[in-house]
Amino acid sequence: MNITRNRIKNIGKKLRALDSSSSLNSEDLMALTRWRDSHGSSLNYILRLLEKDLSQHGLTKDEFSITQRLKRIYSIKLKLTRFENMQLSMMDDIAGIRVILSQLRDVDWLFNHLKEKKFKYTLLKVNNYVSAPKPDGYRSIHLVYRTSKSPEVQIEVQLRTHLQHVWATAVEVFGTIVKTSFKTGDGENEWREFFKLLSSKFSLKELRPVLKEHELLSSSKLTSLLISKIKDLNVIEKLNAYTSCYHSDWEKQRGKGRMGKYALLILDNIKNTTSVEFYAEKDRLKGLQRYSELEKDHIENESINTVFISVDNMNKLIDAYPNYFMNTKDLINYLSDIVLGNF
Repeated sequence: MNITRNRIKNIGKKLRALDSSSSLNSEDLMALTRWRDSHGSSLNYILRLLEKDLSQHGLTKDEFSITQRLKRIYSIKLKLTRFENMQLSMMDDIAGIRVILSQLRDVDWLFNHLKEKKFKYTLLKVNNYVSAPKPDGYRSIHLVYRTSKSPEVQIEVQLRTHLQHVWATAVEVFGTIVKTSFKTGDGENEWREFFKLLSSKFSLKELRPVLKEHELLSSSKLTSLLISKIKDLNVIEKLNAYTSCYHSDWEKQRGKGRMGKYALLILDNIKNTTSVEFYAEKDRLKGLQRYSELEKDHIENESINTVFISVDNMNKLIDAYPNYFMNTKDLINYLSDIVLGNF
């Protein structure tokens, strides 16, 4: 199948125009999934470089986590809808790698290292949302690389601390609970304000800039406002109540995960379950085929979320993707410490 940049661009136009009652034809869907899957070798190449760099920096595998994922077609469609001038062929986060580090100093080191590192891919763009958080409170560092192969594809590398990761995945968990997308600016003002205050509180903990709207607040005043929001919205109680009803077959499948390199996560918000399927390196294409089939069946179903990922250690799966397991244990602990004055 000849998958040119123009073909992908045209598929993007079709995907943007789809309504809830229509879908891509089988040829376009196959072309899109094959083009997306073609990012895999570049993902693996950069992932191996990152693992080597972090090991040489002196970090053990307990001090970092590296995951890779291919963007869901549903998410691709949402992004095309949000940004009318965006072309699918130029979307820079179809394939993504996320590095989660325990210490902010290691994020700083890796960021500076990658800005200077020379290898066969070209660094196209850098967005530092730690030194300048997004207005909604999102903090992370994004680097976008262009591959040297033809046709060219782009790979996004995200760098973040565990604290930044807890915030980002909390936004997704709450979005799932209340069936809205805080990431795109939806949701009630009270909850959006809570996330902003929490982001700035985490920023103060890491000695980094708070949101611009909080710059004139003292640390004690910001903390007071955050605690009031936590109590007024019953955040901790709601988290415990809403997430306790979710169940996963993770423990049952965990033994298989030791032999696997890839995992397919399926979050069903109707049944309140998360299913995990593991695939060895030799079965990667089989896993991608299964991923494509599930997406085809649920392309317009917001209640079924699937993602095909690779993680350096399958025992870190829940820590890497807590939003797919509705796991908010770390967030609840942080919020409790904030209320008690222990954070």
